[in-house]
Amino acid sequence: MEKIILCIYPILLLVLTFFGAKRSKKGEFSDDFLQLEQTKLIQGFACIAVIIHHITQQITKYGTYNKGPITDFNNCGIIFTAIFFFCSGYGLVYSVYNKENYLRSFLTKRLPTVLIPFWLINILGVLLMMFGFKVRYTVPEVLCYIFGIMLINSNGWFIIEIAILYIFFYIFFKLIKKKDIALVFTSIATVLVIIFSYHQGHETEWFGGEWWFNSTITFAFGMIFARFKDGITAFCKKHYKAVLIVTVILLDILLNAGNYMVARYGYYVESLSGLGKYGKPCTLLVQMAECIVFVMFVILLNLKIKLGNKALKFISGISVELFLIHGYFVNIIFAEVRMGDVLRYAVNFACAIAFTAVVSPMIRWVVKKTVELLNTKKTYNDTLEAEIIRRENKKKIKKLKIAVAVIAVAGTLLWLVINFSGYLFGRKIHEKERQALINSNVGDEVKWGRFETNGSPGRETWEWIVIRKTDDMVCLLSKQGVAGCWYNQKSVSVTWEDSDIRKLINGKEYINSFNKYEFADMVPVGDDYITLLTVDEALEVFDKDEDRELSITDLAQMEGTNINTMSKVNNWDMKGYRSSWWWLRERPGVSNKYAPIVTVDGRVFENGKEVNRTGGAIRPVIWVKCGKTE
Repeated sequence: MEKIILCIYPILLLVLTFFGAKRSKKGEFSDDFLQLEQTKLIQGFACIAVIIHHITQQITKYGTYNKGPITDFNNCGIIFTAIFFFCSGYGLVYSVYNKENYLRSFLTKRLPTVLIPFWLINILGVLLMMFGFKVRYTVPEVLCYIFGIMLINSNGWFIIEIAILYIFFYIFFKLIKKKDIALVFTSIATVLVIIFSYHQGHETEWFGGEWWFNSTITFAFGMIFARFKDGITAFCKKHYKAVLIVTVILLDILLNAGNYMVARYGYYVESLSGLGKYGKPCTLLVQMAECIVFVMFVILLNLKIKLGNKALKFISGISVELFLIHGYFVNIIFAEVRMGDVLRYAVNFACAIAFTAVVSPMIRWVVKKTVELLNTKKTYNDTLEAEIIRRENKKKIKKLKIAVAVIAVAGTLLWLVINFSGYLFGRKIHEKERQALINSNVGDEVKWGRFETNGSPGRETWEWIVIRKTDDMVCLLSKQGVAGCWYNQKSVSVTWEDSDIRKLINGKEYINSFNKYEFADMVPVGDDYITLLTVDEALEVFDKDEDRELSITDLAQMEGTNINTMSKVNNWDMKGYRSSWWWLRERPGVSNKYAPIVTVDGRVFENGKEVNRTGGAIRPVIWVKCGKTE
C-alpha cells in the first residue's frame, strides 16, 4: 500500500508543472517557447524532480530496495540535472548572439548570481555541522568548505562546474571575434571537462564521480541549439508529430538502456572483470544520449505548452537556493531519523521549501547589492570601445596565446587547490585512524582507507577487524566482503602468485582506496600490500564457523556477488545477513584448479570452488605500522 501512496509525489510534481498551463491550438505553437520565464519554470520543475530523486536514492539505498514505481527516480537524476546544464548553455549563447555588449559585464553580473548563493549556503552548512552536530573544524577547513574547495554540501558540485564552464565561455567569446569559432572552442572545452572528469574516478573532492560528467554534454547541446534555434525550430514545427513520436520512442529506449548499463556495467566494475573494461565508456555514451533526448523531449513539449502558475513561479524563483539547501535536510538533518517513507518525502520537502523561502530573499538581496557594487564604477565610451575592438582584432594571435596561458595557470591553480584540500583532509583522517590503531586490541573494529560500498556518490569509510597485533604493527581483515569475482579468469591450475585475484586487489582500484599517508604506513607481505587469509589463518583467527560468516556490502550485492540471505546458521539466530562464500589464499607455490573458500555458513574448504567460479566475495587483509602504545 505504501508503494502506491508514494506515487502521489510524482503526481504532485506533474500537477505543479502543468496546472494552469496553456496548450497551443492545432497547427499553432507557443510564442513563449524557451523564453526566459519559461526556462526558469522548467528549471523549477527540474529542481523538485531532483529532490524526489535524492530522497528516492535514500529510501531505496540507491535502487537496492524496490519501493514501487517511484524507484525509477533512483536513476533519473541525470536527466533533470541535464535541464539545468541545457538552460545555462542555451541562455549564454542566445544572449551573446542577440544582445549587444553582453560580455561587457559578464563576469561581474553572471558569476555572483551562482557563486554568492553557493558561498552563503556553505556558511549555513558549516554552522549546522559545528553547532548542530558538534563537529570541530580548523580555520583552513572552514575556509575550504565555505569557498567550495572541499564540499560540505554534495549538491554544490554543480555550481563549481557551471562556474568553470562560464569562465571558458567568457574567455573564448571575449578573445575570439568570430562567434561561431568561439562556440566551437567552448563546446570543445566542455567535452574536455567531461573527459577530464571521466578519468578522475571517485578519488578527488572536485570532478570525482560520474555525476560530474554524465549530464554535462547538454551544456554544449544548449549552446548549439541556441545558435541554430531558428532552423531546428522550423523543422520541428513542420514535422512536429513525427519528431515527437521518434523522440518519445528514443527516450524510452535510452532510459531503459541507461538503467541496464548502470546496473550491468556502470562506472565501478571496470576493474572487477575483463568485460567491465568497456562498460564505463559505453555507460557514459548511453547516458549522454539519454540526457540529450530527454532535453529534446522537454523542448518539444514547451513548443506546444506554455507553463505558468503561481506555485511553479514561486519554486522557480528560489530554485538555485532550494537546489543547494535541500541536501542539508535530506542527507544530514533527517538522514538518520526513523520515519515512514511517505512522511520522509513530506518532511524533507516542507522543511527545505520553508527554510529556503525564508533565506532566499536575503541571499538575493546580497547578490543584487554585490552586482550593483561591482558594476557601479564602470562607464563606457562607444568610440573608445570601438578602438579597443580594433586593437583586439590586430592582436588576436597574441590574445589567443594569453588565453592558453590563462587556462594553463588556472589548471595549475586547480591542481594545487585539489591537492591542498587532499592534504588537509587526508592527513587529519590518517592521524585519527593511526591513533585508533595504537589503542586497539585484537577483535576491535577500526577504520582505514575508503572504498565504494553502496553505490552512492563518493567512497565510504572502510571498516576492518584487528586480527593480529605486534609491538608496532597490526593485521587488519575487512569487516565486509567489498566485491565479488573469480579467483582466476581462466579455468586452469594456478598459484596464488599468478592468480588474477591477486593482481586485482593489488591494482589501482584497491591501492587508491588509501591516501598517501595511509599507504605509507602499510607493510607489504612479500610483494603484496593487500592479500587474503590462508586456510590456516582462517581457522586460527575465528573460533567458530558462524564467526566466519561474511556480510557483504550493498555494492558487492549489486555487482553480482553470490549471496545467501538465509544460511542455516542465520536461520537459527535470525541475524538476517546477506551472507556470501569468500575466497581464501592458496599456500605459496601450490598450483590448483580449485581455490580454498569459506562457505556461507563459515566452514573452510581447501579445494572449495573452481578458480573461474564467479561471485565469490573478496575480503582483503592488510598489515599497517602504527607505533607502540604510549
